[in-house]
Amino acid sequence: MRRFIKSLATMGLFGSIGWAGLMYQGFASDTANGEEFNLIKEAEMPEGFPSPTAVGRIEVKQYPAYRRATAAGMGEFWRLFRHIKQNSVSMTAPVEMEYGNARDAAGKRSMSFLYERPDQGSTGRQGSVDVVDVPPATVVSIGCRGPQSASSVEAARQRLLQWLSENDQYVPAGPMRVMGYNSPFVPRDRNFFEVQIPVERASEEASNS
Repeated sequence: MRRFIKSLATMGLFGSIGWAGLMYQGFASDTANGEEFNLIKEAEMPEGFPSPTAVGRIEVKQYPAYRRATAAGMGEFWRLFRHIKQNSVSMTAPVEMEYGNARDAAGKRSMSFLYERPDQGSTGRQGSVDVVDVPPATVVSIGCRGPQSASSVEAARQRLLQWLSENDQYVPAGPMRVMGYNSPFVPRDRNFFEVQIPVERASEEASNS
């Protein structure tokens, strides 16, 4: 019941910030079972972000520098929401959730709302939220559909680690993250998210050691 009430509250929240008007936008699918998949787009992505990775596909892609508001611990979602409302920052997708070490990911350790532009607002501690600039990065990403559960995230992580074991020119270069694109308005079986591991070339790691 507690989870249900929280979901209802979140649904109302997203509606108040403009996520209620759902519109469909198709992306190339190439899903694991060949079924076409249309991402339900509820908000714009930050400036310069690459297109979402199709369901079931693994790809390496580049992210530009971006600015994010980050919070951790109890009530992180609501603290982030208050921050963007107070600073007139529009809700974007995805919402970023950072986990532990990519090879031994523990539970989620922070949540971030992403700014539309890297020059928007200012960085620093703002109340209970940290606004930071994230440098450009390379990630290996897998697109996922369905409930964003601990088991589904772990299954995606294992697929990424298997890919890395078969493509040893890349090595992990940061904590695993989940990029969630949908609010509770979207049916759970249509929910879309990406699981990603930041990577760098193995030669770059060797030169920095």
